[in-house]
Parts: sequence; structure tokens; C-alpha cells
Amino acid sequence: MIALMGAAGNVGSKVADLLLEAGEEVRTLQHARDLTDLKEGGAEVVTGDAMSVDDLRTLFDGAAAALVLLPENVADPMFVEHRRTMSRAIRDALLASGVGHVVALSTVGADLADAPGPPGGLHGFERDLGGLETNVLVLRSAAYMDYVLAAVPMIQAQKVNGSAIKADVQFPMVATQDVAREAAERLRRRDFSGHGVKLLLGPKDITMAEATKAIGARLGMPDLPYVEFPPDGVRGSLVEVGMSEEVAGLLVDMQLALNERRYFEGARRDPESTTPTRLEDFLATSLPAGAPMSAEDDR
Repeated sequence: MIALMGAAGNVGSKVADLLLEAGEEVRTLQHARDLTDLKEGGAEVVTGDAMSVDDLRTLFDGAAAALVLLPENVADPMFVEHRRTMSRAIRDALLASGVGHVVALSTVGADLADAPGPPGGLHGFERDLGGLETNVLVLRSAAYMDYVLAAVPMIQAQKVNGSAIKADVQFPMVATQDVAREAAERLRRRDFSGHGVKLLLGPKDITMAEATKAIGARLGMPDLPYVEFPPDGVRGSLVEVGMSEEVAGLLVDMQLALNERRYFEGARRDPESTTPTRLEDFLATSLPAGAPMSAEDDR
């Protein structure tokens, strides 16, 4: 049996679907969002809190392998502290459960102790997992292509795209379907030993100007402009759409760090880290041409 955290998320839901399609026995944790569809598809669903060691032990009990991650509740005013608590709970539950193989979702930059933004919290998560004696594979992904969809409502309302990221800064983006495929395969094969890290960097580096052009092409806005917004303005806009002050600040810090190329300085693309889905291919399946769209953050 394979236990999954984050089965309602963009990656975890795809992992669950792939495993069920392959005939694997799957158990998922229902934390905040409903998992009725997965239950109807054959998954076992247990209800619990991702910050509770006891609830996580119930999820992991008897599992041969487990997918672990820190869900992103962007409205949480105690985002960092709750993720620290969750990380320790996952570590302690795995210590008690005897799961033989663990695949963990992380991000490029998590190896940096001083990384600003959400990757900084994932540094502690990787450190906690590093204390386990079980086999652990950490998948450090580039920025998810899904995140560019969060700007679509603004694009449709204001006919402009923008963030605090400079228009010409190149950085890797990866499709969540590629991350899910890698995670599902490794959970099934359990072909890793000790503690390892694998980068998932997409097919090429992309600028926000290029991403904006691709989005505009899908929406029938070939001349859609990209504007570099002031950090304070971005932070205020994120709070207005429902993010906590803490999360909004972390995301702006991350965007500014991207401008300085801090996250990806040591990330080198090679055949192992290159994933197949191009941004244009992702948008073709995820963003209906000319249609309204919304997106949710999750990892």
C-alpha cells in the first residue's frame, strides 16, 4: 500500500490518479479539501490533521511507501510556524511507522539555509527527513507552471500581466504532471536507497516576458504586456486576493530573489533533470483558449 499526503493538490492528486490507474492500493489523508472523487476511484481515505503525529501515523501504518510534502495554505497567518510543526510531525510519524521508502516534494533552493520565501521552510523539512534511517528521495522541482495561471483573472480584467520578477530573468519552470509522473514511478518501483535528491527543471528556462506572450496567445491577446510591479504593490495585491501578510511577504521575497538568480545558481539542467512538458503544451491543456480561468496554489 502507498500512503499519500497532499492528494487534493496539483501534484498529489495526479500521483493518486496515476497509482490507482496502475492498480496500486492507495491511502490518502483528507485534511482540508474533500477527497470523495478519489474514494470513489478506489482510494482509502483517512481524515486527519497534517500537523498531528497520531493522524499521520494512521496514514502511514502498514505502507510500503509514502509521498510526503508540506501543503501550502496561503491564507494561514502562521504559515511558517505551522509548516515547521507539520515537518516535525511528518518526521516523527515516519520514525514510528517503519515506512521503507519515502518520496518528498521540495523545491529548488531548499538546499540553501538562507533562501528567502517558501523554499526556506522546505530547507528545514529536508533537514528533518535527513534524520530518518529509511530510504528517502527528495524531488526538488523548479517553479510550477501552474502558478502562472494565478494571474489570469488580472490579465482578463486589466489586460496586463505583472509581478516583482524582472521581465528578462530566465528561470526553470516544470509542469506538475511531470513531477507527479516521477513521484508515482518512484513510489511504485521503490528503486532508491539511502538519501537522495533529484532535480526536476522542465525542458528549458523561461522569462516572464515569454510566459506572458504564451498566455496572451492562448487568451487571444497577442500583444499582452508584462510589467514589473513594485514589491509593495505586489504584496498588497496578494493580501487583497486572500493571502496572509506573512505568505504575501514570502512570495514577494521569493520573486526578488529570482531577480538575483539566487535559487537556481547551482541547478544545472541535464538529461536526468529535464522534463518533457513545454509551457506551451501545459497552457494548451490547462488554459482554454479565450476562456476565464482560475488557479489554486498547492504543492
